[in-house]
Amino acid sequence: MDRWFLLQTKSRQESRAVENLERQGIDSFCPRINIEKILRGRRVVVDEALFPGYLFVSFNQQSVSATSVRSTRGVSNFVSCAGAPVLVPLELIESLKQREAEQSKMAEIAGALKAGDSLEILEGPFRGLNAVFSQPDGDSRAIVLINLLNQKVKAVLSFTSLQKLDSVPAA
Repeated sequence: MDRWFLLQTKSRQESRAVENLERQGIDSFCPRINIEKILRGRRVVVDEALFPGYLFVSFNQQSVSATSVRSTRGVSNFVSCAGAPVLVPLELIESLKQREAEQSKMAEIAGALKAGDSLEILEGPFRGLNAVFSQPDGDSRAIVLINLLNQKVKAVLSFTSLQKLDSVPAA
């Protein structure tokens, strides 16, 4: 049975380790996160490892040698306790993958929106109402304007609770 383990990688070599492990047929997972940084005076979004220097691997200890995993280029060693590699619960891996998928969805939504776009609110107390996109508020939220009692009210909502409305061309 395949089990998940935690590996320490060589400095800044998570991608190399993942690539080489997958060439050997070993399932690996390196959670990523988009971070906003200022480089050369410009604000850019950079994709980085969520846990720099670490990644998760799944393999069957009966069919794959821990030595071959440990000696893979980019890998430093197993994270261990009392000399035995630490087992990672499947639930943790699944929740990290779900979080990564949600972040990817939010980034996709955020990239497709521009100020003035019409949105529908899918969940929460404003569910079913329409809103107008104002601007992003961090990686996962948006500032929107909602028309309540003939007044525009600012609200901060998660990108996952918003859906862009298709603009209908005027006839």
